[in-house]
Amino acid sequence: MTGSLWFLGSLGGSWAAGWAASKCGRRRSIQLLALPNVLGWLLVALAPIPSLMLTGRFVLGVASGAGTVCLTVYILEIADTGVRGTLSVIPTLALIAGGQYALWLGTTLHWYHLSFACTLPPLLLLGIYYILPDTPSYLFICGRYGEAAATLRKLRGRYADIESEMEDMKRSNESYRKNSGYRELLKVKVVKRIAVVMILFVFQQFCGNFVMIVYTARVLQAAGTPLEPDTASGIVMWARVAGIIMSFCLLDRLGRRNCLAASHAINAAALTLLGTYVYLNQHDEQQSPETSLSWVPMVCVATALFGSDIGLHSVPFILAAEYFPTNIRTHATSVCMTWFTVMGFVVMQLYTLMQEALTQAGLYWFYAGSSLLATGFTFLAVTETMGKSMG
Repeated sequence: MTGSLWFLGSLGGSWAAGWAASKCGRRRSIQLLALPNVLGWLLVALAPIPSLMLTGRFVLGVASGAGTVCLTVYILEIADTGVRGTLSVIPTLALIAGGQYALWLGTTLHWYHLSFACTLPPLLLLGIYYILPDTPSYLFICGRYGEAAATLRKLRGRYADIESEMEDMKRSNESYRKNSGYRELLKVKVVKRIAVVMILFVFQQFCGNFVMIVYTARVLQAAGTPLEPDTASGIVMWARVAGIIMSFCLLDRLGRRNCLAASHAINAAALTLLGTYVYLNQHDEQQSPETSLSWVPMVCVATALFGSDIGLHSVPFILAAEYFPTNIRTHATSVCMTWFTVMGFVVMQLYTLMQEALTQAGLYWFYAGSSLLATGFTFLAVTETMGKSMG
């Protein structure tokens, strides 16, 4: 229930964020996220009965779903075209840092004290966003052209050509009515792009990325790795950090499509090897733990997650915002993020069932096959957005 209610709340949060960010602005919407975050953690910390604690988990899900939409859109809209891909990786890095923050505090605090500690980051977020600007593209579509130009000048520098960027905003948004809500998403071009992003999220989930992140210790234990769970989790975390650093360097050099394809290819190779190792290990009755290559699963999982963070973890989120002009961006992004949440829930629920039906080795080969299909789909259907104006 604690996991399921979080997913359910995230669904509602994604849809609510699309409306709020369009009506209230990107910055104010992010500030409003402090309310459900703090309320959710206080309910978890102070709940005298389980049902109230579960309510807190639902509220935290709402905050998480809304935050994914609002923060992704905000970062991509304030970023210069040349560094937009690099800055878009920040949420992934923050996700790892937040996990380590909670894990580190959890080693010394009771769970209810930890819940109180988790109210501090959203309060800090609330204060910081008072000194940050709203996004220039949002100010532009609201008719606040002077503020948009002044904000662009501060963000881009004294000698930047902001006139051409504002012209791009006008050209990209002129065919979409302001405040038209979700009706504008029914245009053929928009539907096609939403469909591409949704398919990318399907591949992202069914390539085993989030399963490996959530069930790291369980996967390694089943594969016969002798490492302690904390040690294995630490190795995986550093592998992910290395992958994120690599994506920092490559997203604005190789492009979104190439990074996504390379990421899926690395994931496919690592999981194919992992599945082969598990299959041979299970069918070799004479093999003993002392002579087995017990380090292979750890290397395979670390490599798969390293490769995932180069592109397949972040690029679908980036395209969910970059593919759409400002007038419809938050609504389109909220639809894509809702689909991502649904697929995440489905994959987590299917993990045990698929493992029983396909066997452990077969499941890893299935994930590898999904990544191979995703590599081909990426080259066929994904439009490169590197260096292009979002509008």
